[in-house]
Amino acid sequence: MKKILLVMIFATVSNVGHAESELDDLLKYAGIVDADYVYTDTKLAAEFFRLSTNQYAQSLPMNINSYIQIESAMMTPHFGNFEAIYTVPFDATERKAVIQELSSMEALQIACIDYYIPNDFMLANNYTLVYSYSDQNYRPLAKVTMNIDSCYEALNQ
Repeated sequence: MKKILLVMIFATVSNVGHAESELDDLLKYAGIVDADYVYTDTKLAAEFFRLSTNQYAQSLPMNINSYIQIESAMMTPHFGNFEAIYTVPFDATERKAVIQELSSMEALQIACIDYYIPNDFMLANNYTLVYSYSDQNYRPLAKVTMNIDSCYEALNQ
């Protein structure tokens, strides 16, 4: 019965995998988290994130702005990874500058504030969220890894 409820939720909500504050509401509505956002049923949470990943994948690749595109996404109850590609070419100097910017403490602070902290379930379940960036030729640029420890450290700088 709970699986049917999950399917119905995903039939009415698009791009759930990237709608930060809405995830908390959906997890609560489906009975997957308690009042403190801790998972009450990890098997149901795994099914929720499997469906969420499948739903989100149907909209990929997705342009985030004029130069970044989300290529793939995967979420589980304790881990999420979003693969982003820069769609504009870089020369060597620009590539180095982008790597430096993505690897900066400020980039981590912004990511924590925008993508990690608004999700109470992430904080309550020791979730790790990774944004992996590559250049136009799919060469890795940087990974921004958010979890309780990295965000705490970044925001207390």
